[in-house]
Amino acid sequence: MNTQKIKQLILDKLKKEESCLKDLILKIDEQKKIIKTKDKNRIFDIIEEKNSLIEIFKNLEEEVDAQLELLPQGEIQNLVEKGEVLKTSIEKLLKKIIMMEEECEVEIGSNMQEIEKKIFGLQRGKKIRKGYGGVFKNRPLISKKA
Repeated sequence: MNTQKIKQLILDKLKKEESCLKDLILKIDEQKKIIKTKDKNRIFDIIEEKNSLIEIFKNLEEEVDAQLELLPQGEIQNLVEKGEVLKTSIEKLLKKIIMMEEECEVEIGSNMQEIEKKIFGLQRGKKIRKGYGGVFKNRPLISKKA
């Protein structure tokens, strides 16, 4: 295959990677909104959609690596210069994805703390009720005097 065609193919794959990362950012943004509404079922759907986008990205990355092996070192350096803008864009998108995922993690952590507080309160309520419950359980339903 012609080295020009290979370089163009690699650049096209990198553009697809960039597009895939932009779609992933949209999904993460949607995930953040759903976390606030606490819709558990939709969160699992979004996670599945994100996983499929990540899988597409990985496949594209593997294809780029395979194509790079076909190029001589001098052509790779030339390709690096041509793809500098794409490289910078992809790096920024990856940093944004990491930041957004960390925000989601913090939000989920705070939701879990609220749930733990509720569970602890329920457990304490059960213990208090247990202390009073024995008195009422041992009483006969019908008076013996009757």
